[in-house]
Amino acid sequence: MTSTTAADEIFSDESSFYGDDDEKNQLEAQVSSYDPELFWVETHPKLLSTIQEQLRAPPTRAKASPSDVSMDDASPEPSTLRCNQRGKTEPIEHFLARLPPSTTKSASVGPWIWMFNPHEVPPRQSGDVPALLRKGRELLQEYENESTILREAHDKSGAKTTAALTRKLNPMRKELEKNILALARETGVTDGKWMLFPTVDQVDKSWKTVVKAMEKGELGDAAKVATDDGGGQSRLICVYTADFGDVEDVKRVVSKLVDLGLVGKGSRPIYYKTDAFTHLEINSKNEYGLKASMYSSREVLEGK
Repeated sequence: MTSTTAADEIFSDESSFYGDDDEKNQLEAQVSSYDPELFWVETHPKLLSTIQEQLRAPPTRAKASPSDVSMDDASPEPSTLRCNQRGKTEPIEHFLARLPPSTTKSASVGPWIWMFNPHEVPPRQSGDVPALLRKGRELLQEYENESTILREAHDKSGAKTTAALTRKLNPMRKELEKNILALARETGVTDGKWMLFPTVDQVDKSWKTVVKAMEKGELGDAAKVATDDGGGQSRLICVYTADFGDVEDVKRVVSKLVDLGLVGKGSRPIYYKTDAFTHLEINSKNEYGLKASMYSSREVLEGK
């Protein structure tokens, strides 16, 4: 007969260590509805470990922006990367074994592991990020000023609904989005990325699939995966395209991700975000009411 220890009793399914049935059900519901995108898009870039590691990076080339250190998924110039990317002649299997994202610590190589498309000539550029930030912030401030005037007028009117205010703000938001994207093209900050969120136990397999496809030139111009910063149940993989306005190329890349088994046509969609919105810190709950992502995989694959 096997004896039961105190530890066995505590961690058994019948133990109250995890709370009563109501509390367990509540915790399980929270786990099932957890959205990892909020962590990677809104929390990860602001962690001290992320910012400190970015600050330790060597100086960038002339067009790089100092503010990149606080961006969640912005694209640094290839010259800033050190041991966190594949060497020019490094075999793929060696690269994957050297930097497995599931266990590679952010403290040792930084917040990201990079893989660049070896078939891209010349290599990717980040555009004039300082100009984008300067002019983009002016556009955002103009919208804030105009929307504040409208909100104050609405509050003074005593209107019982916000329908009239919404009718005025919606075209302003569309114009703001249009102007930011035009500015992104003017400054050459045209990169965008499809965002994948594999769990930690699946991230090595998913990253290997992305890297091998990138090596063959089957995806975009670059990809990166988050390293281990000590928290989170999922990791972010970004698969970049060079031009957010090239819808055919954007569709080609997500279609390839479907073919590779990384995205399901009928499952939860993934989203494509422009680097311009990333640099300007336009996240999912931004105060301007803008949609943070430009495309969803479902929309693109269905031709919407």
